[in-house]
Amino acid sequence: MPVVARVQQLWIFPVKSMRGARVDTAQVVAGGLRGDRSWAVVDDSGTTVTAAEEPRLRQVATRIVDGQVLVDVPGAAPGLRPEAAAAALSAWLGRPVQLAHREGTGFVDVAPVHVVSTFSMADAAHAEQCDACDIREPRANLVLELAPGGGAEREWLGGQLSIGTATLPVVRHPDHCLGVYAEVATPGDVHVGDEVTLG
Repeated sequence: MPVVARVQQLWIFPVKSMRGARVDTAQVVAGGLRGDRSWAVVDDSGTTVTAAEEPRLRQVATRIVDGQVLVDVPGAAPGLRPEAAAAALSAWLGRPVQLAHREGTGFVDVAPVHVVSTFSMADAAHAEQCDACDIREPRANLVLELAPGGGAEREWLGGQLSIGTATLPVVRHPDHCLGVYAEVATPGDVHVGDEVTLG
């Protein structure tokens, strides 16, 4: 199978709609990258609060330290665990919220893995069609450096990517973002620097 790219960056977004955590290696499970969007902000009724409704969530940073999710809420002490982060978020947002946890697929809307290339993020013509086009805003799990002649990732629809020990069928294009969405056919481990082949 031809090598079409190499993994340049890996991102996990522990809390839906918040800023992500950059990692060097990730375990791909059936629901996506382990720990990705496994938490979400919910209101009193249990309804998920997203950045579309509450854009300030994009200002909240997350980190993973020794397997523990830590949240940095503006105006609060850094490195809060989810329970303390919920109180800080409630005070900051001016409304009662909680952080809910979900195993498996987590709080994923469309497909478990979002893949984007640095080429697409730098493509000014393509960027005009999107509302999120820099290194952070695509909120992609895998940021790839394309191989010469490998084609752009939006041409891979219907193919299957092999990355590390994982295989990811490419299933659709995002409606309002860069790159492609993929499912998980074979769980495995992926690392920064891994080659990406297309079958």
